[in-house]
Amino acid sequence: MEVFDFSKIKSIFLDMDGVLWNGKNPIGNTRNIFTKLEQADIFPVFITNNSTRTPESYQEKMAGFGVKIKPDQVITPAVAASYLFKKNYSKDVRIYVFGSQALKDYLKKEGFTLSDEKADIVLVSLDQEMTYQKVATAMHLINEGAIFYATNRDHILASENGWLPGGGVMVSAVETCTQKKPIVIGKPQPYMIEIAMEKFGLDKSEVVAVGDRYDTDIIGGINAGCHTVMVLSGVDTKESVSSFQKQPTLICKDLEEFADILIRQKNNLGSKNRTDKL
Repeated sequence: MEVFDFSKIKSIFLDMDGVLWNGKNPIGNTRNIFTKLEQADIFPVFITNNSTRTPESYQEKMAGFGVKIKPDQVITPAVAASYLFKKNYSKDVRIYVFGSQALKDYLKKEGFTLSDEKADIVLVSLDQEMTYQKVATAMHLINEGAIFYATNRDHILASENGWLPGGGVMVSAVETCTQKKPIVIGKPQPYMIEIAMEKFGLDKSEVVAVGDRYDTDIIGGINAGCHTVMVLSGVDTKESVSSFQKQPTLICKDLEEFADILIRQKNNLGSKNRTDKL
C-alpha cells in the first residue's frame, strides 16, 4: 500500500462485470460501497469491455442498485470506437458491425453509416446471434480492404448462470478465415483509459484502474501508466497472477475492501495535515 500516493488519487476506473456484479447479482452492498467512495472524495468512472449495453442502460442498472451515475461516466468499446473513428477517419466512413444491436444503435446515434455491402471498417464484437453468414460478410469485406477492428478479445464473460463465450470467439472466427490481426479497442489496450483521462482532465498519477481480470483490466491499467488494483471477486485469483512479472499494485478481496483502504488513507492524510499545522 505504501507505493500509492493517496494524496493524488482523484478517480478510480472501474471494470464492471466481476467487480460490481456477476451477471445480475451485485457483489456486496453497492450503495454502501459508493457512499464510501464519495466519503473518500473519489470520482468513479466505469470502463468495460462489454459493448452489448449502452451507457444509459448501465446508468439504469446502477440506479437499480441504489447508485446515481451519469452516462458520460461510462466508457465502453462503442464510446471508444466512436472517438477513434471520428479522430482517424472522414465523417462518411462506412462501418460493418458484427456485434450487438446496442453497438449498432450507439454508432448510428453518433452519426456513422453502417453497411454490410461496402465498408471501410469491420468492427467485430460480442454477438449472441452469431451466424456463419456474419463471419463470411466480415471476411469478404476485410479481404476487399476494410480495416479490421475488434472491441476486445475476452474469451469468456460472467453471467448469473456461470461463464459464457465472450466477444473474442467472434474475433477469432474472423481472424482465422482472414489470417489478419485486428486493431483491438478494448482492454488491455489503453485507449479507453486514455480517453477517460482526457475527458475528465485526469493525469495517470491521479487514477487507479480496478478490475478482476489480469489480462485485460490490470494489463490495460499498466499499459496506460496507472496504478492498478485487482479484486478477487471475478475471474482471477492471487495464484493465477502470481507468476507474472508485472504485478497489480494492490490485490483486494473486493471493491469494498479497497474503498475502506481509501477512506483510511484519506483520514490518515487529514490527521497528518492537521498535525503539520500545529
